[in-house]
Amino acid sequence: MDQWRDVFFWVTVFHLSALSIWELLGHYAFFRIPHLRQFDDNAPKQWPSVSIIFSAKDEQREIELAARSMLQVEYPNLQITAVNDRSTDQTGEILDRLASEDKRLKVVHVDTLPDGWLGKNNALHQAAIAAQTDYLLFTDADVSFDAECVKRAISYVEHHRVDHLAMFPRVPMPSLMLNAFVVFFFKTFVLYYQAWRVSNSKSNAFIGIGAFNLVRNSVFRDVDGFERIRMEVVDDLLLGKLIKQSGFRQHALIAREDISVPWYRSVPEMVVGLDKNTYAGVNYNPFIWAAMLLSMALAFLWPFVAVFLFTGTLQILFAVICLVLVASTGWLALRMEITPLVAFCIPFIVGIFLFTIARAGIIFYIRGGIKWRDTLYTKEQLRNGRL
Repeated sequence: MDQWRDVFFWVTVFHLSALSIWELLGHYAFFRIPHLRQFDDNAPKQWPSVSIIFSAKDEQREIELAARSMLQVEYPNLQITAVNDRSTDQTGEILDRLASEDKRLKVVHVDTLPDGWLGKNNALHQAAIAAQTDYLLFTDADVSFDAECVKRAISYVEHHRVDHLAMFPRVPMPSLMLNAFVVFFFKTFVLYYQAWRVSNSKSNAFIGIGAFNLVRNSVFRDVDGFERIRMEVVDDLLLGKLIKQSGFRQHALIAREDISVPWYRSVPEMVVGLDKNTYAGVNYNPFIWAAMLLSMALAFLWPFVAVFLFTGTLQILFAVICLVLVASTGWLALRMEITPLVAFCIPFIVGIFLFTIARAGIIFYIRGGIKWRDTLYTKEQLRNGRL
């Protein structure tokens, strides 16, 4: 019995060491990703043309606010293309009304979905291949922009000769629990994808962010646009992968003052909303899915349970692990301008996230695929149309 306790002690010591390194790396990553507004690049002699492109399906709740924020963007050579992708609500009518008020806005109505394409990917691709501008800015239908955002971004990419710029937005959430999820998700995302390394041409790290993917039009055409990723649910990320693997220059910035995305209004909405992404994120592989569930549960949830199950030295070690997680989360929240009180929600949000991942995998097999924008894409379609 003592022998097993000794083994468990050293396993827990390793757990504490590994988790401390993970948390420190999270802060290092946050420190290494530059902020858009820290650069004061000179404006180019001639502003290149830019098309803002977004797809919307049944987005009447947020579409007018987001579209108007795009129309308030102050840029001398700007077009905006909104693709109404088979909406059944008032999305199309709202966009048409806004287009009648501002000639920079063009609305494309998609009524049918071609075989072998995801709806959003098809909508963005159709709008992009028709655009003749120097740059394409892919964004989402619920994103709000600062008026000078595009100018700052174009000044940056022109000055640094970047082919693809992805930017992290501010994600305002209505509750403490959802803000805790933002902090946990951001840290996990930047570490998993090594976001601070994407600007290194020798690194394999890549990134793509749905709220802001700015791409040179010539580069988009060189990688065949969305054609090769027509069935990829995480299209924003895989577009970044295509661009980086093709040898083009890619940078990532934080732009919380310039871009805002109201992600989810409640925890149940978040759980349902992440259905399509979480299982796609593990390549529809049940073994990776199970490994992710197990590793996350042991790394981030088990300590909060174990601290009540053990006594003595082991209890102290688990208490230290819990303290590291809480303190690190609170510090990162402060740096992200979110209340540090979210740190006390960490065990609960980890549990919810694990439930979300487990639910997504189970539903995938019950449904026989992924349901997105009221369309069911089967397992065979998704696997055959992947990069």
